[in-house]
Amino acid sequence: MNRATWGGLCYLLLLLACEGQSDTLAGGVDHYLYVSKLAGRGPLVHGDVMQRRGTEVTIHNLFRDRDTLIALRNGATLNSLASAGELILLRQVTAPLDTALLTRRPFTYHYGGATYWASFEPAFTGFPEYARRGARDFVNRRTDWRADGPGLQYSEYSLALTDPQPVLVLGERQRGRYLSDAILLVDSVYTTGLTGRLIEEDHVRAIRFEQVPDITVDYTAEAFAEEVNAGYSRSYLLLPQEDPAEVNTEVDANRLPRRSLIDPGDLGNISASFLDDGTLMFLSNDHIVLQGSYVLDLDKGLLTVSDDTDADYRVFVDTRDGVAFTLPVSVVELVGGRLVGRDNYLRIEVAP
Repeated sequence: MNRATWGGLCYLLLLLACEGQSDTLAGGVDHYLYVSKLAGRGPLVHGDVMQRRGTEVTIHNLFRDRDTLIALRNGATLNSLASAGELILLRQVTAPLDTALLTRRPFTYHYGGATYWASFEPAFTGFPEYARRGARDFVNRRTDWRADGPGLQYSEYSLALTDPQPVLVLGERQRGRYLSDAILLVDSVYTTGLTGRLIEEDHVRAIRFEQVPDITVDYTAEAFAEEVNAGYSRSYLLLPQEDPAEVNTEVDANRLPRRSLIDPGDLGNISASFLDDGTLMFLSNDHIVLQGSYVLDLDKGLLTVSDDTDADYRVFVDTRDGVAFTLPVSVVELVGGRLVGRDNYLRIEVAP
């Protein structure tokens, strides 16, 4: 995106943020968020949150541990500091953003013309190296399972700012390196959700997260495991397969967060079993696809499996009509001496 187009979007964002307010940048204590995609232009960087007290400006960055103090001298203003980007005046929301509201139940939201399901988890299961302070799991998928992107690459969130206006940061990470980020500026909080603006690379979107109603659960954890073990399974992919000759995506391309690797010969032959040692196994005819300890949250419809390397996998569970698991996978083959594949969802249905 060129500078003029990004500037226009941010200017519109600034107008929305400051509607009905007078921003004179003079006196008092104000808080601002700086947004810009022009790296290396001036003292500010994208994601800086500024608090001004008279002629002193303290700066904290949302994405990194960067704290700076700048003194405004010789008539300098915040506007002159932010000449390469835009400032958004942060304002108090009518109700605070309680983390319990985020983590209690899943949400639905609309993004890019599709509806998504998302859960802000209270725990972090990613690789801890270089993780942001306060990082937790952000688990999301399309409600109709018709695609594995865009937007599904975000697997972490942190509540980076609570006062005066809550700011959430979404992140996509490949081990120690963040690949992309999004800023969720929360404009209002109510009893069943929140509204705000999602700021990404080249988009500013109005967004609304609405809590999913309570799920009626007819199983205890023990009864759930017994029904899975007593039944038999059938498995199939939810997204159409592509010709391997036309697939150029390497399996570590990180389109979906952590997923299991399977080959075409596994399709139709994968079942689930709860073992006496307290582990869960997803097994094909000739090998184990995924095995490990597990945490089952039937209220959210979410199953977390930890394998012997301490890697965690999120599996979706549906109990509305029998039992079904949906496991994020990559269907891979050896082509030209390297594994290539395509992300997909594997549905495993348990029949009585």
